[in-house]
Amino acid sequence: MASLVYLHGFSSAPGGNKGTFARRWAENHGIPFQAPDLNLPTFGTLTLSAQVEAVEALLRSLPEPPVLVGSSLGGFIATAVAQRGAALRSMILLAPAIHFARRRLTSPAWAGYRERGEMEVFHHGAGRPLRLGPELLRDLPNWADDDAWRIQVPTVILHGRRDEAVPLAESGAFRDRNPGTVLHVLEDDHGLLSAASLECLRAELAAAFR
Repeated sequence: MASLVYLHGFSSAPGGNKGTFARRWAENHGIPFQAPDLNLPTFGTLTLSAQVEAVEALLRSLPEPPVLVGSSLGGFIATAVAQRGAALRSMILLAPAIHFARRRLTSPAWAGYRERGEMEVFHHGAGRPLRLGPELLRDLPNWADDDAWRIQVPTVILHGRRDEAVPLAESGAFRDRNPGTVLHVLEDDHGLLSAASLECLRAELAAAFR
């Protein structure tokens, strides 16, 4: 039986709101569920490379290609493993952080991090601010060319019209360059926790395992 694998976002953890929703949906339908902790090696020493490699190792251990659900940065990691050839049944991306690496290398909001090589970030999983060290900064250039990626996996994106964290236009551009992608634009913010958004996610999960 295919599994459901959930990838959480930046400064988050597997047990967040959407991860819990996905877990409960899988349990109610008798579907194996995995939600790896992607604060790797730790949040302070986080790198995208460590996240991608951990997800690839998990996917290789599964008996069948899974449905991969990625939220925000988890959505970026999902596209990275798909582009690198991971065997996947399909992907559901929730406000995926397309161009995560590129934005961190150029965004004024991250200028202080680029200058100092460290910053304090409120970590929603830990419930407190944590230090993010320079390892991520050194790793980001390895993942900054995602415009060139072409994803062959059937993909559905859910993205809120009022998202202030990840521009909706980036999901639209991803859909345009990856013709197997369907984009649902929802009246929501980055959290995608409205009743309508969760109902859309529920419907897409059901369709993915039909």
